[in-house]
Amino acid sequence: METGRRNIKTDLINTLCALDCKIYKDELLSRRSSFKIGGAADYFMEIPNEKALREFLKYAQKNNTRYFLAGCATNVLFSDEGYRGVVIRLTGDFERLEIKDCEISCGGSVSLAVALKVALDNNLSGLECVSGIPGTAGAAVFGNAGGKDLWISRAVKSVEVYRGVKKKLINKEKIDFGYRKSGLEGCIITKVNFSLKKEERNDILKEVLESIQKRSEAQPLSVPNAGCIFKNPPGISAGKLIDEAGLKGVCRGAAKISEKHANFIINTGGAKSADVKELIAFIRKTVEDKFGIRLETEIKIV
Repeated sequence: METGRRNIKTDLINTLCALDCKIYKDELLSRRSSFKIGGAADYFMEIPNEKALREFLKYAQKNNTRYFLAGCATNVLFSDEGYRGVVIRLTGDFERLEIKDCEISCGGSVSLAVALKVALDNNLSGLECVSGIPGTAGAAVFGNAGGKDLWISRAVKSVEVYRGVKKKLINKEKIDFGYRKSGLEGCIITKVNFSLKKEERNDILKEVLESIQKRSEAQPLSVPNAGCIFKNPPGISAGKLIDEAGLKGVCRGAAKISEKHANFIINTGGAKSADVKELIAFIRKTVEDKFGIRLETEIKIV
């Protein structure tokens, strides 16, 4: 963990506030993540437009300012010590959605639920695989979210990103999509363009409802969590391995391996990141000792 507060110059704060940014000092990250875990960030910024984003990125590059793009932080474990730097969330213009024929353009911060509803209302198929998944379009594409066999990458036409201060449009063919990855590390996704196809609305709705019901029945959605902790090894479910290792219900502090889905760790109330990390290490060692398989984390540990 890096120590020492990262201070931002008053001139930048004034510039960003004039561009409608909201800036919070010493913001508890437990308030900003689905896990409800995390100490204070030096700064938490809500950036609502590209002009403000460019101003921030220029400053960050010039001053070597550490920052992290949080999205809705539905698959993030923040440290108990917080974050020495700036945590940013894109809002405003980045939450806009446009539709034309069979294409939907989503700002990076459009929620998946909104994008899916618009697609359904217009009889467009292709996003059903993210039914019931929390988070934003940008984060989902970054991590190639989806179900067991179908991922959001199948619907992507192109993305707009910032890499440093440079903006570029990247077509799908140039994106290195794979299982829970996109190869877009180091990029801020500001827009996602989806190419969908017309289908019967009832067929789309049926698939959406089945997916949501399946997730609701199998996952502990009513308690704070960060989604699946581990990626599935080739040909097998990480949750099945953890379950067969007899680890459901194991606790460290207020963090607990879900009895509903073994690949979820839940915050039963006041859990610390140290509790979760201890459980992650215990799960990984137990599964490796028992099955000879080393699990790789899916959540981001910040």
